[in-house]
Amino acid sequence: MNRVLLVGKGQPDRGGISAFMQTLLASELATEHRLSLLNLYREEVLGGGRFTRANVTRTLADAARLWRAARRADIVHINTALVPLPTLLRASFLASVARAAGARVIVHAHSGRIDLWLRTPLRRLLVRLALAPASRVLTVSETSRKFLARSLGSTRVSLVDNGVDPAAYTPVAAPAHELPTILFAGVLSPRKGLIDLIAASTELHRRGLAHQLVVAGGAPEEGPQAEAETREAASHGAPARFIGTQPHEEMARLYRGADVFCLPSWWEAMPLTVLEAMASGLPVVASTVGDIPRAVEEGVTGRLVSPQQPAALANALDPLLRDPALRTSMGEAGRRRVEQLFNIRTSSPGSSRRWSSVCQARRSRMPMISLARG
Repeated sequence: MNRVLLVGKGQPDRGGISAFMQTLLASELATEHRLSLLNLYREEVLGGGRFTRANVTRTLADAARLWRAARRADIVHINTALVPLPTLLRASFLASVARAAGARVIVHAHSGRIDLWLRTPLRRLLVRLALAPASRVLTVSETSRKFLARSLGSTRVSLVDNGVDPAAYTPVAAPAHELPTILFAGVLSPRKGLIDLIAASTELHRRGLAHQLVVAGGAPEEGPQAEAETREAASHGAPARFIGTQPHEEMARLYRGADVFCLPSWWEAMPLTVLEAMASGLPVVASTVGDIPRAVEEGVTGRLVSPQQPAALANALDPLLRDPALRTSMGEAGRRRVEQLFNIRTSSPGSSRRWSSVCQARRSRMPMISLARG
């Protein structure tokens, strides 16, 4: 039986990495592969993805903890955003420590910015060097897989779709409230497109379309300044109800009480909130970034718009807020799509297969690094 150590920042009730790790720990794979968790989240450390003294100190302390835990594992599964550069170097260092401790290493890249970051030959070379300790690299989006495969080769990079448990989400035919409700769930950072959504909401109110906007989310990893900038920009638009970061059980209730889910991010991989909303029977209006178009079928389960286009966002939301029957039909189609394509019961075995294949490979020294790829 393989001993698999999950490593990542398991920030409570926030983020795709945390949700992914908790989902695996709650699944049958936890006993099948003797899963354990090394949670590297620390509440007092902000400013992730930057070269700061605090982050360097934290990485060294995390490496010491990982060294001790990795010596008791067959596989270390490191969950990371992977980019920008400080995050890449941190992931590389942790992977090297785990490999030196005698474990095989899988690096799981969750960011939606990988394709944007890997635009130059120099950065592709850096990724190739940094991920040399990893036996396998996983992604949560096909877009990221394609770009990483250019640097690492297609045999080392695999797509493992995010998934949700549809049984954890119960669609409601008609939420009990007077005004149609738009729900947004995500950190309060400009990159999530909340400012664009508030601008769209302002336009909808101007058209005489009364509604309420509920915003669930807290401070981003970038730090409180990004949240402050988002709140300041939001204060000049239509009113929105900010309710902060919510636990999983409360999010399920919020989905049930909403009419439309909207996530107009500037970049994403495969956001779990979109899948959760679809599992809850909500039509989804989201941006055409990352693998969101693989989840949201345009005109069938929701609407897709280009990022940073508030007017287009308003036009996509308008008919959904006016037509309950349209919301119901799209929501039902979205629920079926999640059950068929993004069910955790069918996506989790993807991780299991990668663990098994890595363990079957004989433990050896770090692979040789080829600099021949462009």
